[in-house]
Amino acid sequence: MSVGVTFGFTNGIITMLSLITGLYATNVNRVGIIGAILALLITDPLSDAYSMYNSQKLINKETALDIGKTAFFSQVALQCIFLLIIIFSKTVKQGLAISYILGVTMTIAYDRYNKASVNETVKNLLAIAVLVFFTYIVDKQVYKYFK
Repeated sequence: MSVGVTFGFTNGIITMLSLITGLYATNVNRVGIIGAILALLITDPLSDAYSMYNSQKLINKETALDIGKTAFFSQVALQCIFLLIIIFSKTVKQGLAISYILGVTMTIAYDRYNKASVNETVKNLLAIAVLVFFTYIVDKQVYKYFK
């Protein structure tokens, strides 16, 4: 797998799970979550792909554009899946649960495809879980404080 796909995939899962979790923790309704995902879907892949392109130019100018494009398209595709889950779920809680299941499943499948060890897959899942849990705790405290 290319650097761009790996970056877009990993960043897309972590970003979307953390965003949806944080918004859920602060009791944002479904319309608010859809709006936030759309805003992120426009800005995040573009800024990440441009940053990836700029950093890769320093390493290899000839492959930098392709890496930036694959980072962009893989991240957009992945984030659209999470957006569709929230749109078509009956409740935000159901959408969040489906997103968690999909995020774990996709991470395991991606690691299997790339022949990562079980140990590496467990590390990846734990890292994602820690980031998402941290987001939940912080945003829950923000909600309690500013409510």
